[in-house]
Amino acid sequence: MNVTSAHRRRGSTRVANPIVSCGPARRVPLLLLMLCLPALSACSKEKLKDLADTVQKEGENLVKESKKMTDALVETAKEELPETGKMVIKTTEPIEIDQAVVTMHVVGDGRKNSLQITSYPPGAEHTSAPAVFLHCTTTVETVALLAGKSLPCNLFIEPKAGAAIARNEIGRPVSVTFGSMNMQEKTMTATIEPCTLIGSDDQPLEIAGGEILAVVEGN
Repeated sequence: MNVTSAHRRRGSTRVANPIVSCGPARRVPLLLLMLCLPALSACSKEKLKDLADTVQKEGENLVKESKKMTDALVETAKEELPETGKMVIKTTEPIEIDQAVVTMHVVGDGRKNSLQITSYPPGAEHTSAPAVFLHCTTTVETVALLAGKSLPCNLFIEPKAGAAIARNEIGRPVSVTFGSMNMQEKTMTATIEPCTLIGSDDQPLEIAGGEILAVVEGN
């Protein structure tokens, strides 16, 4: 048998059409699937958009919550900071110091007690300018009992580094009036009346008054 006769017997080879071979019953689902593909694509895009919007909203909410927590921590830290006191001396160039401490030294033996208000920690070896030192004697033994009282005091001020130290003239004390004590924060207010101090260079230093918020140390 030659090749030609074999080819005639077998007939020509045909490639089946997948759509035709499926028959009418199978064409319908296939067509439906082809028609639904664009719709499915649109659905996927909508879902992706919704998902992106959700992620964005969640991210924004997370940022807002984080900011609230940070602000709360900052406010808590601010509230927990201890009071350091403050002094404002009204001169031509106002002197402002962010520290003030009031200390009562009880002497005993019938002698008057010593009250000191300083712009630096008591006992400090070195002080930075400007600096203020106020001193007076009293029969009162606790700072809280000074409320409403006016006492004659000696006042010393170093306006700035290297400047002459000014003080009240001997025999001419400065009047200081004490306010009420804040028992919770342990602070006491005091007002310095207008006065004239004399510097170590014999130059006057005019004081138009002063305000003090001092931290109470000890009793």
